[in-house]
Parts: sequence; structure tokens; C-alpha cells
Amino acid sequence: MPPVRTLWLSLAVLLATPVLADWEGLLDLRAVSARASPSWLEAGMGKQRWDDRHDGLRLGQAVLVGRTELFDELSGAVVIDAADNRRHGIDLSEAWLAYKPMPSGPWRSRFKLGAFFPALSLEHDGPGWTTTRTLSASAINSWLGEEFRTLGLEYSLSRPGIFVGSPHDFGLTVALFKANDPAGTLLAWRGWAMGDRITGLSETLPLPPLPIYESLRQDARLDNFREMDGRYGYYAGLQYGYAGRLNLSALHYDNRADPTVVQGGQWAWRTRFDHLGLQYRPDADWELLGQVMRGDTNTGPRLVYLDFRAWYALLARRLGEDRLAVRYDHFMTRQDDRLPFDNNDENGHALTLSYSHALARDWQLMAEWLRVFSQRPARAQLGLPVRARDDSLSLALRWHF
Repeated sequence: MPPVRTLWLSLAVLLATPVLADWEGLLDLRAVSARASPSWLEAGMGKQRWDDRHDGLRLGQAVLVGRTELFDELSGAVVIDAADNRRHGIDLSEAWLAYKPMPSGPWRSRFKLGAFFPALSLEHDGPGWTTTRTLSASAINSWLGEEFRTLGLEYSLSRPGIFVGSPHDFGLTVALFKANDPAGTLLAWRGWAMGDRITGLSETLPLPPLPIYESLRQDARLDNFREMDGRYGYYAGLQYGYAGRLNLSALHYDNRADPTVVQGGQWAWRTRFDHLGLQYRPDADWELLGQVMRGDTNTGPRLVYLDFRAWYALLARRLGEDRLAVRYDHFMTRQDDRLPFDNNDENGHALTLSYSHALARDWQLMAEWLRVFSQRPARAQLGLPVRARDDSLSLALRWHF
């Protein structure tokens, strides 16, 4: 096990002691009917978590979150996640400590150390980085859950307007991290996908059996959270809020990986992107979410290189204790490298419809229909149609505890 990962797992063990005083979780049992290409989780080129051969009764999510307040200014959390299509079933997805010094004015500081998700997703506001408006996440946030984790230190500075009698909120976030050097591999050789699958910190992911692997000696399984070149990556972002109704965010991410490094069958990918986010609540019943991402990733260097873009818009409407949501996604990649036979171009879009119904205080029923259209020339190398339509209908029984 790489030393950096061992450090964070040791932190998790430290937190998972009797000092963890507060526990919560989510159990999501799923009935799925899919008409989809072989799933990428089965080394296929499909865009969804489940396919024709792996639907039926499934475990959607099983998340356990433990929190502790060590003292007034220091807190911590550990997140344990289970998946029925994971080799070892249970894994750790987050483990961190947060230090919030007592403020002397309207500005608030926070230091966060450990393994956690970059503060990007507007959809994952449930326990353990789970979605609440839909079952699946957008293409952007699905990719974040699959290939990204901050293993390092994050600092945030905020000024809530309520402390100065103003409707305006301001925030700044910066982070330094390691062990995300292969991030970009999955996007380049599998492409975009949509689902609610979260990669565990010790987990490896399958890649489709493309001929490019024999040329580059890439391992058939991707080890995402590996430190390969000794460099620090970083991200920096700004946030603005107005009267609790409007939130805007912007962030630049750069893992600063050395694309010439190869280690243990894994290639380092230099992955960079810019991100914009919008959340607007005109009243208590309506909500609009939108995110845009644009970036590039390469290895070799420029042996494999591609630009990528994605965006989505989600509209949610509360109906008493129930909620209806509709989301449209668009995504693409364009290659510009020295391996023309390894065509990683892609175009796609998706439509999601979701409805949630409160059964009781801690129980919820959710239904979702997801259709993903995509065009990817690399499928022809595996004897598959270049164009594909992946459909799924899911019914979830969720228990919050």
C-alpha cells in the first residue's frame, strides 16, 4: 500500500475509536431495470452503473458517517461506504480532521486535513457525500466521485453576511494535496459516465480492454489515489452568496502530475480544469442547480492528450414533503495527441427524471429514469456500435438513520 494512503487510513483508524460520539448513515436498497451497454464497472464501455446483466435487486448505497468534537475548535469525521460491485465490499471514502479557530471578527477560518472530496458538487449534500435530489449524479460529479479525492490540507476563509448585517456572503478556499496523480485515466479511456458510485480509498477500478494498454503497458485496473512524482497539486476557489437564495462558485484545479512518470502499471496524468457553479432558490419550493467544467488532461507527455467539457442544469420542485427533479447533461472530449489510432473523442447528453416521496420520518421512496446518449469511436475497437443509448429505471427505498 502506498505510504500516503497508509497515512490517511491510519488517521481513519485513529478517528474510529470511542471518541466518535455522533453516528449517522444511509441505507439505499435499489430495484433496477436497465437496457444499457456493458457497464464500465464490468470493464465495458457503458455509461451507467448497471447494465442488462447486472440489474435487478441491488444495494444502491450503504454509508456510515462517524463524527467527533475533540474540543470546541477541533472536529473530525470518518466515512465508511459499501457497494455490492466492489471487490472487498466495504471501504473508506473519507477521513479528516477540521480545526476552526475562534473568530475575533466577521471572518471565519477553517483548516481541514485528511482525505475528502473537493468542495465542488452541488448535488452531494446527503450523508457521506450522497445525492438527495436524484439517485444518479451529473456527469461532472460522477467523475469527481470516481477519480478524485483531496489527500492533503484545505484552508477556507468565509465572511457570512449575517455577522455584519449584510445579505452578502463571501468565501475563499485553497488546498494542497498529493496522491491523485492518475486522475484523468478513466475520463480519457472510458469517457464520461453517470451514476452514484463512490470510489473507496483502497479500491482499484476496471478499464475497458483497449489495444492501447499493450502499447503503454497500462494495468487493466486503475489505482486512482497513488502518489507517483512527489509533486503537490492544488486548487483555489471563490464563493459568493446572497440572502440565502443565490450561491455562486468558481474554482481552478491542477494536480500538477508529471506526465512522464510510470509506476507499477500506472501512468501519471496532468489534469487541470476550471469550474463554475450556480445554486438559486427563488423561494422555499423551487431550486435551480448548474455546473460547468472545462479542462484538459494528458500523459506521455502528450502521448495521450484531450480537452474535456461538461455542464448540466437541474430544476427541482418541492411538492409538500415530496420533490420532483429534472436534469439535463451535456459532455464531450476532444483528443489532440500523437496516437491517432487511440481515438478518445466523445459527444453525449443525458436526461434524468426523479421523484422522491417521504414515507415516514426516516424513510423515503425515490424513483428515477435516466437516459444517456453517447457517441465514442473507440467502441469500434471492441466490436461495439459507436453510438449507444443507455437507459435505466430505478426504484430506491432509503432509510436515514
